[in-house]
Amino acid sequence: MNDGLTEMFGGRGPGVVVPVVVDEKDRCFFDHPLDHVPGMVLVAGALDLVRDQAPEWAEAPDGRMRISMTFDRMCELGPPVWLRGEPIAADDGPAWRLLALQDGETVGQASVRLGGKAAAADGARQGVVPADPALVHRHRPENVLLGGPVRVERAAVLVPPPDHRLAGAGVHTPGALIEAARQMATMLGHTAHGRDADAQMLWLTLEADIPTGLPVTVPLELWWEFAPPRGARAAYGVAVVDAESGEGYGRIEIGVHTLSRAGYLKRRSAK
Repeated sequence: MNDGLTEMFGGRGPGVVVPVVVDEKDRCFFDHPLDHVPGMVLVAGALDLVRDQAPEWAEAPDGRMRISMTFDRMCELGPPVWLRGEPIAADDGPAWRLLALQDGETVGQASVRLGGKAAAADGARQGVVPADPALVHRHRPENVLLGGPVRVERAAVLVPPPDHRLAGAGVHTPGALIEAARQMATMLGHTAHGRDADAQMLWLTLEADIPTGLPVTVPLELWWEFAPPRGARAAYGVAVVDAESGEGYGRIEIGVHTLSRAGYLKRRSAK
């Protein structure tokens, strides 16, 4: 790492430093004109770095990948973006801490762990809440033997074509699963939370526990159990589920902050 990058990353040890490729001609990430670098470009850069460092783990059949990521500020078009990865201690497989910088400012950071057993359960249920006693004509809570009504949205995971940036060699890639979850969060913002069609959803956080090496012959769905937004913010946690058996393969949570189009433009003009 040259002196400039050493200073940029706080003078720490060499680690691995790579440029994040931002190609505005890439029809995957720049599906339509944007005034910033989309968060999936940072996610893909992190996944590429980890795969390059430990391909036997990142692509292992029946393996796991656990990602925790924050998007700390808008990543702008133009200035270069650098991604630094350094190994961290882990009990069940290789792990890295990742930092993305642009113009000396942190735009995103993450930890990625490979290996270990999944914490995911079947389906989307994360804990059953009893029904309202009044609705089932009970007075004592201990006599309520029914859970409250649950609204679960389900959507199929589509496999990208072979030449797609997020495609794998016959497997569901972590990048494709995360992008599918991001798209579902965007869709639910409109269909479930009533956000305007031109609302701007800014990606805040990503939490994922997902499989590696899972064949595309396994049909997957994303299941979301309805939860109301918290003002302008919402966390969309989806279960990754076998569409036929209901077996759970993992979980992805996308945290977003939603702005009206006018609010977004005002924020961008003030940068």
